[in-house]
Amino acid sequence: MLSSDLTILHIVFISISLLGGMAAIYFWIKVYEDTRRGSVAWLLLALTAIFLITTAIFPALAVGNPDQNVVETILLFLGFWSAVYTSIFAAAGFLMFRAFKTIPRQNLGDFLIEGMVFRKAEQKTSEYDPNDAENIARLLQWSTLIEYTPKTRYEDSVIEMCLRFYGETMNVVLVSTEPRTSVYKDRLGELVDIGAMKFIELSCIEEELVEKDGVIMLPMSELDHFFDLTSKLPAGCALIFEPLSHMLLTKGEDLTYSFVSRMVEDFASKGILLVGMVNSLAHPKEVIGKFEGLFVNIAEESEDSIKIVKGGKEEFVHFYAGKRFFLENETEK
Repeated sequence: MLSSDLTILHIVFISISLLGGMAAIYFWIKVYEDTRRGSVAWLLLALTAIFLITTAIFPALAVGNPDQNVVETILLFLGFWSAVYTSIFAAAGFLMFRAFKTIPRQNLGDFLIEGMVFRKAEQKTSEYDPNDAENIARLLQWSTLIEYTPKTRYEDSVIEMCLRFYGETMNVVLVSTEPRTSVYKDRLGELVDIGAMKFIELSCIEEELVEKDGVIMLPMSELDHFFDLTSKLPAGCALIFEPLSHMLLTKGEDLTYSFVSRMVEDFASKGILLVGMVNSLAHPKEVIGKFEGLFVNIAEESEDSIKIVKGGKEEFVHFYAGKRFFLENETEK
């Protein structure tokens, strides 16, 4: 047993530890809440503070208890507790370390404060800024229909847009069909792993809504569930709907028009940027014109850029990789 003086001193230290630990829990939880559920690392640090409290209290209980079984149980539980919470502390460090490896350095502050759901950027003035010409979130704002031909590299442009949106701190949802879904997942899988991107595949094989290897499989016969899947998307994210031509050929003009019309209206009301893609040579001009009327912006894909027709003024999204691009690099190896 401890002497009376040491017991009083030990009680003082335990009290300080308890108050400090409770304050740490409170502050880290407030950081997590005030950053609108930002990096999970903040919450893990709050859990770690619980362990710091127990390391002060449990030994005191073990020292002051004459029952050997109770002492052994406390020490065993303390060992288990330390393994759990040191692992949690290591996980918090891993999240921070991975952020420095995967998040662009200029966006690290946004990641730590807002996690992977970034708030929509403040609206800029209407004055044209030439330094902002390559900001595709601005060029494609509201909704854009990109028209491509079978000879253009539209798969590469989809990858380009996903990476550029991510670089501009926007979450992305990509809707596609096989075999292109596998191609996109191979090239963009790291964005899925860190939670910056989601895949939705329109499937003619699956009969019910399932998720396989990070891809949400939506049966073509259950298209109404698409709006259930996207109902909780936050404002300021982007959705790229690639299989518009596929839908026109398999579901017909009327059903596809009704679906796209609802999609454009729904996303516009939520502040979600929508990019649709259609093969301009696969459908009659009057059909293409009908769908053009649903979108705010119309764009045409060329060899190494996307030309945007916007209010009579042409602007471009230039491909960073030029003529040698994602898919071509793979086939040339």
